[in-house]
Amino acid sequence: MKTLKKHFISGLIFIIPISLSIWILFKIFIFLENILGNFFKRFFTNIYTPGVGLVSLVILIFLVGFLANNFFGKKVLNLIETLFENIPVLNKIFVFIKNIVKKIIEKKTDLFKGVVKFKMLDDSYTIGFLTGEEEIEAGYVSVFIPTVPNITTGIVIMVPKDKVEKINISVEDALKIMVSMGIFSPSNATNKE
Repeated sequence: MKTLKKHFISGLIFIIPISLSIWILFKIFIFLENILGNFFKRFFTNIYTPGVGLVSLVILIFLVGFLANNFFGKKVLNLIETLFENIPVLNKIFVFIKNIVKKIIEKKTDLFKGVVKFKMLDDSYTIGFLTGEEEIEAGYVSVFIPTVPNITTGIVIMVPKDKVEKINISVEDALKIMVSMGIFSPSNATNKE
């Protein structure tokens, strides 16, 4: 019986990461395919095949990138951006998303400035990500605490600067700790700062 249990657990350890990786990749493909794929399905049914939407999206990204890097195209894209920036409500969403995308893609500044710990309850600490080195308000810094295991959401709290302690692990390793719900150990970390 112990041998069967051992084989079953070994099988799970092998199959779960592979199947979840394939499933996530498939979902990303479907999402990207549907951005333009639904347009082709509706108006060009005779030429639509799965993958046309994704290929068209990649071509569109290159075309917009080409426009963004020449004088005339830059003027046209600036006019479109100005239009989006002047539409009430939409402008807030547009500017917010644009700033995040620029930070992530251009990598001019790291999204998080470091991993910190601070006291949450009497003798308990939590870890979070310093979202800026500058004080937001006199003596306070902003810290993002992701919800586990869905780290794309969370809360931003203002913490007194003297109550925050930087810890010597990389942002990537801190994310691994959170996604694994504490199972991943930073002592195994290969990417320490």
